[in-house]
Amino acid sequence: MTQTPGLRAAKKLDTWRSLRAAAIDLVTARGFDDVSVEEIAAAARVSKSTLFNYFPSKEALLLDPDPEDPDRWRALAAARPDDEPVWVSVREIIVGAVCGDEAKLLTRKTMIEQCQAPLEPALAASEPFRRFLRDWVAGRLPDDPILTALVVNSTFAVAHTAYRAWRPEDGHARFEDQLRYGFDTLGAGLLAMGVAT
Repeated sequence: MTQTPGLRAAKKLDTWRSLRAAAIDLVTARGFDDVSVEEIAAAARVSKSTLFNYFPSKEALLLDPDPEDPDRWRALAAARPDDEPVWVSVREIIVGAVCGDEAKLLTRKTMIEQCQAPLEPALAASEPFRRFLRDWVAGRLPDDPILTALVVNSTFAVAHTAYRAWRPEDGHARFEDQLRYGFDTLGAGLLAMGVAT
């Protein structure tokens, strides 16, 4: 019996989620370096080759965006009022996107601290979200590409600084506090450009 496209897509998403959940569970319990892709595949009850059909690397298992993340990003952006200051809107989009999944946040932090070359895979994984945010900000600031770039680059500087300063033992809420503090501190400097007013 042939599966419908909707059923196939749902099964693929289930497999994706099973692999991500197995990776998070194993890495949380034992550490990034002490877990193999074979073990993750076995825990998700799929073959290693199936795992690599979904994820190109062990890092990608933990860092790649969820297939439904773009829809969530669009919903977060659509919820921002048109007359809201751009910097405030960006702050709320970032907080909603980054702080929405505590388990993923904790596991990524653990992996980045343990991995030999942490920045490359983390930066590559954040690129789809960076592109989305850049396009959204450009839509709000269509006549000023330099200011658009400043807002986007400053946004990721705040997020990366807060993430590096955050210690998981301080709790999930502390990361959001640090993120908001970074945005508010930098936002004070953007007042003169009319971005944060």
